[in-house]
Amino acid sequence: MALKTEPKRKWQDYGTIKEDVVRLLSRHSEGMTGVKIADEIGITQGAMSKYLSMLRVDGIITSRKIGVAKLWKLVADADRAGMLADRISEEDEATFRDYAVSLLERDSKLFEADGKRVLVMPTNILSNLYKYTKSILGTEVHAFFYEWGRDYVGEVSKFVEDVAKKTETDFIQSFLLLWRLKGWGRFEITMKEEDLIEVVWYDSIMSEIKDNTPVDDFAAGALSAAASYAFGGSWRVAEIECKGGGASHCRFRGSKVTEDLKIDFKTVDPNTMP
Repeated sequence: MALKTEPKRKWQDYGTIKEDVVRLLSRHSEGMTGVKIADEIGITQGAMSKYLSMLRVDGIITSRKIGVAKLWKLVADADRAGMLADRISEEDEATFRDYAVSLLERDSKLFEADGKRVLVMPTNILSNLYKYTKSILGTEVHAFFYEWGRDYVGEVSKFVEDVAKKTETDFIQSFLLLWRLKGWGRFEITMKEEDLIEVVWYDSIMSEIKDNTPVDDFAAGALSAAASYAFGGSWRVAEIECKGGGASHCRFRGSKVTEDLKIDFKTVDPNTMP
């Protein structure tokens, strides 16, 4: 009597296969090879390889090599802290999707891999925050946002350092890469001299603020702290061209200083920057 066999699955049945793989790997926390997974689910190894790649892109599974074999397992919360850095180091061009699949979900809230809660903040909220803060602080608004940017870098430094280590880049490059992945825009950094950098921000999220003075103080402060992490010592960064003031893009120039000087935002002149 011939044995009754299950019909082979079509490789397009992603939803069904995803459920089967999750159910199977949940019983094998140590991981399984792709060959074994294909055999258990009942599809060809070639089709299974496509599914595993899709599940990996969606942040559902991850893999590690054991000798010549590759073991696949479900992504646990503990894995996500390093998953984004791994994805960046392995791929030519990481995307917002790579950042998105690294997020954690707890109690219907999203958290980044470093434990910081993700909040969706439209750019008009940022522009209104700047406008109303300026109405209270006057010119001191620049110092307020600058110091806020510096503090922010300190809060995310551990995660950025992990990315920098795995991608073999310096801290400031990794920091700007993460900002791009989060939707902050495109950046280009140039080392003019050993103690002089220039950063171009092509699509500033603050660009809708129209002002006769530079408004990207948060970014300037963040860049100064990021440069200190990357190159050591104290750095001072100022915005010398601002899209909010009519320039085609925002441009920052930073230099290393002998002591941690505070910028006098009431009198700063971008033309005096080195």
